[in-house]
Order: sequence, then structure tokens, then C-alpha cells
Amino acid sequence: MADTFERLMQLISAQYHLDTSLVTAETGLADAGLDSLAVAELLFSIEEDFGVDLGDVPPDAVPATVGEIVALIDGKLRAA
Repeated sequence: MADTFERLMQLISAQYHLDTSLVTAETGLADAGLDSLAVAELLFSIEEDFGVDLGDVPPDAVPATVGEIVALIDGKLRAA
């Protein structure tokens, strides 16, 4: 999880030019500075960067926290 978290923080920092130094797994995506459009774009970037398919995530089940995204990524990587 730590490696996934770090990679995700690097992706968010690079893509959105946000300071992620205070972001934790419990941080909400909105609290991290990501609006709903940015979250949708982030999911596409995660697919590309991590090599996972997130197309089966229903719109009403999009993760709300950084930790939920990390868990989603890790779950997809384990299933691959």
C-alpha cells in the first residue's frame, strides 16, 4: 500500500500541481483539492500509470478518500 500511496501522490502532484505533503489515506479527494472532474481525469491517469482497468467502477462507487483509491488500485493489481 505504501508504494501505491507514494505513486498516487506523485501522480496527483504532477498532474494537478498540488502540495501532497499533508495528504494522508484518510484525506478526502475534495480536501486534497480535486473536484469531480479532476477525480474522473485522475481515474483515467491511474489506469494508464498503474496499468489497471477501472471501467467497472460505477459512478456512484467512485472512491471518496485517497485511501479508498489506494485500496481500489491495490485490489485491481492483486486481481491482475
